[in-house]
Amino acid sequence: MTAGFFVGRKEEIQKLDFLLAKKQASLVVIRGRRRIGKSRLVEEFSKKKQFLRFLGIPPTEAITAQTQREIFAKQITDQLGLPGRCY
Repeated sequence: MTAGFFVGRKEEIQKLDFLLAKKQASLVVIRGRRRIGKSRLVEEFSKKKQFLRFLGIPPTEAITAQTQREIFAKQITDQLGLPGRCY
């Protein structure tokens, strides 16, 4: 995959390509300041990889760390078709 669609994102794309090529599962957390292209990085990287899932929790002042964990767990449960509650 080429990193031509991002300026300064070559290292991140290479890391994601490496993790994708591994023979075992990986969980990748992408974090950083607002509006620096985190979602766009995932979007662009995922375009040709049909099996990748995009999970996200929009930031709000009212959301607690526990609520974030519960929403994330529900997203995983729903997208992977897992039975019941995994959190």
